[in-house]
Order: sequence, then C-alpha cells, then structure tokens
Amino acid sequence: MTADRGEAVGHLRRLAAQLESQAFRTRLQTREGLFPRLRVINPMAPARSEDVLAAHEEDGEWWFWLSWAGRIGHAEDIATAAERVASVLQVIRR
Repeated sequence: MTADRGEAVGHLRRLAAQLESQAFRTRLQTREGLFPRLRVINPMAPARSEDVLAAHEEDGEWWFWLSWAGRIGHAEDIATAAERVASVLQVIRR
C-alpha cells in the first residue's frame, strides 16, 4: 500500500503543476488513513472546488477520479485530466 500511496501522490503532484499553470489553486492532502487527494480551487470563485484522487485499476493502469467517483482521465494524460477538472470548476456567467 505504501508504494501505491507514493505513486498516487506523484500523479497528483503532476496534475497539480498542470492546473497551477492554468491559474487554479491546489492543495495536496495526504492524511494518514485516507487516500491522497488534490483539492483544486477556482481562484475566481473559491466556492468552486473539487477533490481529485488517483487510483489504479486491477490491470495496474492509473486514473484520475473526481471525488464523486467520476473517472476523468488516464494518469499519463495530464493535459486531458486537467482540462476536464477545469471544465468542472468553470464559472458560467449569465
């Protein structure tokens, strides 16, 4: 489990860097006993935030997941995963 936890943190750090380059704020949470998660915040609307987790399937492939169990992208495709997180956190002006 430790190796899996470390790998999850590595994937989340890469995603955090991509999202921060798009002006999102991120905070990696690694409390003992919980899955590591990345809190992503839209700085233009701080109430718009989401937790992202990284987990692997039985075949060993790593994926990013939204906190409500929505799979958003393969861990090797950081750009697509970041784009999907950004679309969830966008602010729609009317």
